[in-house]
Amino acid sequence: MTHTSGSTPVTERGARAVTGGCLAALITLILVLGTVLAWTAYAFHRAGTGNADRRTEARAAVEQQARQAASATVRALTAARASAGDTAAQDIVLRNARDRDGGGGAVASVLGYDRATGRLTNVTPFSSAYEVRPALWGAVRTESETRCYALVFRHDTGTWRADVTARPEADCARRQSVTDAAQAAQDILRTLVRPTASRSEVQHLLAPVGGASDGYTYNVTTVTGQGSAVTVTALVHAAGQQQCYRFIHNTGSQDSDSVTTFPVAAAHCDG
Repeated sequence: MTHTSGSTPVTERGARAVTGGCLAALITLILVLGTVLAWTAYAFHRAGTGNADRRTEARAAVEQQARQAASATVRALTAARASAGDTAAQDIVLRNARDRDGGGGAVASVLGYDRATGRLTNVTPFSSAYEVRPALWGAVRTESETRCYALVFRHDTGTWRADVTARPEADCARRQSVTDAAQAAQDILRTLVRPTASRSEVQHLLAPVGGASDGYTYNVTTVTGQGSAVTVTALVHAAGQQQCYRFIHNTGSQDSDSVTTFPVAAAHCDG
């Protein structure tokens, strides 16, 4: 008796068809996965490049802001015919820094006057926002590029000029403590209800703010009242920093905007 093999031509053709189908499916899957991976890599590359470009543009905008601020301050100093050593010149520099900050009030830049060179130096931060866009999904978020600059103003041969140089971030960050102290005083002064309050009364009101826990201290130098408004001038100390401030409070209101706060030249706190 003759024995035949278990496979037949039909079975063999079926096996080849199945094998070919699996191979085709595998090739298709590889192509699809390769396409997805390539597209994903491209999406991340495009998003990363776009975000980097927008950050670079924000950095350039920050420097441009610093130069524009310096030019605006030079124009203000020139219009006021101020001299470098004048209290008025220092007030102009501080006011322009505050106005540039959107009326930031208590935010105080570092202001120094070098009598030997006759130069006013304003160290202050500048910021510019930019969009960070996700590669695949998620919300677009906004980040800020911030840099610290020194605006150096000099009064040469009757003409104001300015130089702009980058500074380490720490030079600007160290002013945060005195800004916080001024904002704390602003909150307390909202509770002042009498425009005829004396200097000692205001000093007593601010004394609890300067406790050991926060390290804020205040030296109230002048208090004047006119109508419903009371103006307090005080030297604010915090973390080794100090700044003269003027607080103007509408005693008829305790709203969040009832106290206007802004840094002024140190000479105003001489008493």
